[in-house]
Amino acid sequence: MFKRITIIGLGLIGGSLGLAIKHKRLARKVIGVSRRRTTILRALSIGAVDSVTLDLKKGVEDSDLIILTVPVLKIMDLAGHIAPALKKGAIVIDAGSTKNEIVKNIESVLSGSVDFVGTHPLAGSELSGVIYARRDLFKGAYCILTKTRRTDKKALGKVKRFWRALGMKVEVMSPEKHDKCVSRLSHLPHAVSVALSNASRKEDLRLAAGGFKDTTRIAAGSPELWKDIFITNKKNIAADIRILKKELSKIEAALKKGSSSELLRLFKKAKVLRDSL
Repeated sequence: MFKRITIIGLGLIGGSLGLAIKHKRLARKVIGVSRRRTTILRALSIGAVDSVTLDLKKGVEDSDLIILTVPVLKIMDLAGHIAPALKKGAIVIDAGSTKNEIVKNIESVLSGSVDFVGTHPLAGSELSGVIYARRDLFKGAYCILTKTRRTDKKALGKVKRFWRALGMKVEVMSPEKHDKCVSRLSHLPHAVSVALSNASRKEDLRLAAGGFKDTTRIAAGSPELWKDIFITNKKNIAADIRILKKELSKIEAALKKGSSSELLRLFKKAKVLRDSL
């Protein structure tokens, strides 16, 4: 599908992409770029990339597809740095968890001879680092692609085929719609997980069972990465937190009244929604 693909950022997502691309034979050569020598050597040793470099511009030279798999704010910073080194006709995509600010920023810094498509593969875990990379990470999961007035149709089609070739189900929407959707389904759960963890006492954690561990699992994710996500989607997340507070207040009110019927109604409603997944 591509002669040369460059992956910038060799963590869980970047490493897994390299493994999957090579397994599916979607590129003749996969180049890995990272700021840490230990990371690029690890990626090379597990076969996630064919060659590696610490030099950003050298890494993207002559590449047909460049994938930015670093924290959200870093994605926007890197786009400006690599822009002068990109060849005509290159396609740049990202794997950021928010889209509106990323898309606006990158579309403003890339020249008309280079195409950008915002993408968000909805795959991953609370684990981080190339050591946890696996080639089947994306299989069966959704990947959201964003479309604006500046999105090139041919580039969008090629990026669709790329993610589908990795086994993903692809959906296209505006950056604004993406951020609203993932706020409720991804970012708000992280806020809940963090709040529940912070509301707990360390000395009691020895008694924690499956429910607490399941609910707080995602709080173990990278604080730096999640900080960037929340900052770049702050309006949607703040609005969803207000909605969550209203739902919690319903449970609180039922407890104050001692209304078992109201509690049962709320629990049944939640069960129906959860069972529909």
